[in-house]
Amino acid sequence: MGKEIISSRQFMIITLLFSIGTAILILPASVTIEAKQDAWIAAIFGVVLSLPVIKLFVAFGNTTPTLTFVEANEKILGRFFGKFTSIGFILIALLSAGELLYFIGIFMKTEIMPETPTTAFAFLFSIIIIYAAFLGIEVFARSAEILFPIFILIFIFFVIFISPSIKIENLQPIMETPKESIFFSMIRFISLFSFPLVMLLMIFPSAVNVQKSAQKGFYIGSMIGGIVLITIITLCILVLGPANTASRTFPSYSLAQRISIGNFLQRIEVIMATMWIISIYIRTFMYFYAAVVGIAQICKINNHRPLIFPLGMIILGLSQIVHPSIIHSDIYNRDTWPIFSLVVMVLLPLVLLIVAKIRKINGNQGNNTQSNCSTQNENDSNNGNATQGTGSNNNDNSSQSNSSNNGDNTTHNVSNSNNVNSTQNASSSNAGNATQNENSSNNDNSTQSDSSNNVGNATQGESSSNNDNSTQSDNSSNNDNPSPSKSDYASSDTTQNDSDTGNTPNSDKNKESPES
Repeated sequence: MGKEIISSRQFMIITLLFSIGTAILILPASVTIEAKQDAWIAAIFGVVLSLPVIKLFVAFGNTTPTLTFVEANEKILGRFFGKFTSIGFILIALLSAGELLYFIGIFMKTEIMPETPTTAFAFLFSIIIIYAAFLGIEVFARSAEILFPIFILIFIFFVIFISPSIKIENLQPIMETPKESIFFSMIRFISLFSFPLVMLLMIFPSAVNVQKSAQKGFYIGSMIGGIVLITIITLCILVLGPANTASRTFPSYSLAQRISIGNFLQRIEVIMATMWIISIYIRTFMYFYAAVVGIAQICKINNHRPLIFPLGMIILGLSQIVHPSIIHSDIYNRDTWPIFSLVVMVLLPLVLLIVAKIRKINGNQGNNTQSNCSTQNENDSNNGNATQGTGSNNNDNSSQSNSSNNGDNTTHNVSNSNNVNSTQNASSSNAGNATQNENSSNNDNSTQSDSSNNVGNATQGESSSNNDNSTQSDNSSNNDNPSPSKSDYASSDTTQNDSDTGNTPNSDKNKESPES
């Protein structure tokens, strides 16, 4: 199965919508219970304190840039402990996916269609999640890219239409709430806003094409999502009041019911519910995708698609048993979830990052670095003959020298060495004598002299040794007659002299041989 890649812009959109998620439905009530009219202050502090959490996730992602969170667990902690912690991560992902299906069902039953059972809504929404998982993360990212403008447009209209109902006195008195209450409200905000972002480590940065842009997108998407949540909480307090906001299960939906423009534009809260369904869809998919891919990677299954339908049925069953009542859900989100998410979603990545630093596991490990330096000189003679030389060694440094004379000779020099100091001389004379000398030793020093004449004799020599030192020179004249000679030796000095005079032509064999 090929690896799926998304763009950094798509990742930023996923981060933004994921950070909002179901928090847009239940967070105003959870924060306002303790902080009352100062809940917006707790939300601002929560967004600011979420920056170190996001920094932790980014640093962990850069430690193992080619691995998902589950794969990084096994690499850092080892096979046994890595699988153990990964199982805990997958369990909380499955449980959270089932809980979000529960919220979809209870929201639709409570606010829109009270006579329809919650199972029907959870079943229909689970079909969407399963189908999106079958299509893959790339198709999901494109769908998020399409839904994002719709979300922003509805949010802008929501803020504009609800503005006439704002009452500033609902925020007063400011800073009257005890600091302990603001602190607990801030922790609840962070637990629903930034802690779940650890799920994005299943695609960041291993499935993002540009990692540096994705890091910026992580911060930008989270901050924009935080601003949206701060705005929703503030509007709930300004319009509904702190007591009314804390007593409602879904205060943001009740806020949309207050929209009334000229006694004509009313009852549009169902359209506003589209904004919340989009954000819940993004978060539910990421929980489900993290669980499916995580199980596949633990079991060493290359294709995770066969696991999608069974796990989809599991989260559908969990949605019916995860909370027996809405009261249990409120208590769980206020008291249990902050501690649970802190351990699995923050302390676990922190421990993994510390262990990775101790074991010196970084992003450069396992990457092969190769550097090649090459120099190529080409000289053309009067008749248009070309000369090319190529050299390579273990240090990937090559030096090439080429020469040609008036007799239209072509010279090809090749040298291979580990640490080679080479000197090459090329000369031509009218006497038509060609001489080639080759020396090699354990000290890896070689000297080569090549000469060619107008008669067109060509001499080629090749030598190799245990030290991987080789020198090759090819000279060709107008007659293009090659004469190859080869010698192999180990740690020895060899000198080879070949001379042809102008009165002694090449042999018939050399004349009939093809060009080397």
